[in-house]
Amino acid sequence: MKLPNLPNIIIACAAGFLGGTLASRAPVQASSPEVVRASKFELLDASGRPVARWETDPKTKNVRLSFLEKGGSVGLDIGVSSDVLPFVRMNGRDGKNRIALELGPGDRPGLNMSDARWLGRISLGQAGTDTPDIPDRLDQWVLRFSPFGTTRPAAMIGITNQGGGETEGVLFVNGKQIR
Repeated sequence: MKLPNLPNIIIACAAGFLGGTLASRAPVQASSPEVVRASKFELLDASGRPVARWETDPKTKNVRLSFLEKGGSVGLDIGVSSDVLPFVRMNGRDGKNRIALELGPGDRPGLNMSDARWLGRISLGQAGTDTPDIPDRLDQWVLRFSPFGTTRPAAMIGITNQGGGETEGVLFVNGKQIR
């Protein structure tokens, strides 16, 4: 058995080393797909804990971007409801809603503020009829203050235009209009 020539072994080793070095220094670009599809995306902090989530909520079918508190509860929710109405909701440390900015039926804006005991303590927005079948001819904007235990406001101030007439201010205290 004849051994390979020493100069050939040195040339082969040098060529392999040079080729490996050059190949490892050249930038490698992965092919980027035009569309990335997933049912959920999570952003993790350095310890691997989820700090944000982008998903379709399985219960409500809302598409939302949620920023999470340390305990995992949602602190801030931004999204679009299942009936295609946008919302921004901020929750307290207990997970209960404190501030909600939403578009409601008829694209009516609403801002609701709550405390730990009662949802909807203060609300500001365009008011309309409760019946979606009736065309809404009212132009009403109100600020409502509701006490604990009821959705009926204790005080309300706003403006109204009853379909083409003059716009006038309204003030209600304990269900009685003040003039």
